[in-house]
Amino acid sequence: MSKYCPEWIFGIFGAQTSKEFLSSNNSIASISRKYSKAVNERYNEVKFEEILELAEKILQFLSEINAGEEAVNYINDYIHYRVKFESSGSERKLSGMFSSAFNPQKIKDYDSEKSFKIFKATIFSIRNDALPKATAGWVISDVEDIDWIGEVFDQEPDLF
Repeated sequence: MSKYCPEWIFGIFGAQTSKEFLSSNNSIASISRKYSKAVNERYNEVKFEEILELAEKILQFLSEINAGEEAVNYINDYIHYRVKFESSGSERKLSGMFSSAFNPQKIKDYDSEKSFKIFKATIFSIRNDALPKATAGWVISDVEDIDWIGEVFDQEPDLF
């Protein structure tokens, strides 16, 4: 049975890989492996190279727009927006009586190119104040019903 990862989860894992790479001494490959392993426990396989590819595109884009010290804030704003809102702009319901935002998808609706386009569009909208930014000090683990994702964000990557 097909159990594909929802695109928004793939997108935030790619973005978080970039953020952790910028703010730690861990390699980008070890960070992407951490997220791949977490996804693969719940959904069909997502190769760490897919997450790595998205993370590298994000870092390249942030370099091109000269984000500098704001890069981590842009990534955090993106993750905040993707967790809180659907692509339509409506509020994301993480858990509900009959469905959950964590439910697997029947078809593969993500790849690094699609998720990167969403990242770019979201960052441009955030920079133009068209979308809300994360409040100061916001962390994903504070989000109610974030479930296993908050735990994965808090884990250290395996070095080997």
